[in-house]
Amino acid sequence: MDPGPTVPSASVAARCDLVVVAAVEFEERAADVARTLGLGVPLAGLPAGSELAEGGLALVLDALGWSLVDPRPGAPGAVRCDLLEGGLAARMRDGARGESRLAKALGLKRTPSPLVLDATAGFGRESILAAALGCEVVACERSPVVALLLSDGLQRASDGGLVEMVERIAVRSADAREVMAEMVQAGTRPDVVLVDPMFPERKKSAAVKKEMQLLQGLLPLDGPAEAEALLVAALATARRR
Repeated sequence: MDPGPTVPSASVAARCDLVVVAAVEFEERAADVARTLGLGVPLAGLPAGSELAEGGLALVLDALGWSLVDPRPGAPGAVRCDLLEGGLAARMRDGARGESRLAKALGLKRTPSPLVLDATAGFGRESILAAALGCEVVACERSPVVALLLSDGLQRASDGGLVEMVERIAVRSADAREVMAEMVQAGTRPDVVLVDPMFPERKKSAAVKKEMQLLQGLLPLDGPAEAEALLVAALATARRR
């Protein structure tokens, strides 16, 4: 499954003020994305934190790709979907090593190459690891901005040598419940549905906590009812688990 250039949807509005920033050489590309997301004309440079509403963020396009930046003084640096660095990349390049827990959760002993729907894709960590284990993956992300960042990270991962893994992932910028309903209607129900709501955990690394802090501003605040509804839909949709 080649994710291709995912076109983000503006169906889920960010909770924070959001502006697009791009250097002159990337202005046209950034302007296309800004129009699709219903945002203003891209700026040539980062605005001062005081120029945005409280909690405002900048979606930045540069030579490295797309990133999310909090322009306030003292805020953490840029956050981007990077699947080529750190422990995650090492685990992917080594195939299934260290992923016995995920392999067991996916039921790979009974079905070696299941169709997996990642209902809460985020930056695609579970999606790319499932793909590394040989699964075909539909990665659902309801925030159009996060879906853009994910697609950008997957493209760079493909350019960096992870072509086969990335080709197994199809990114959908949509609510997972809508995607599941479409798949049921089309007779292509996934074998497995992964659900990992974005809740803070004490044991997460500083980098992951920084990502979550920024990404949570892009999504509506979900309560227990929404999380339960997603889980109910997942259980009703998955063929096996």
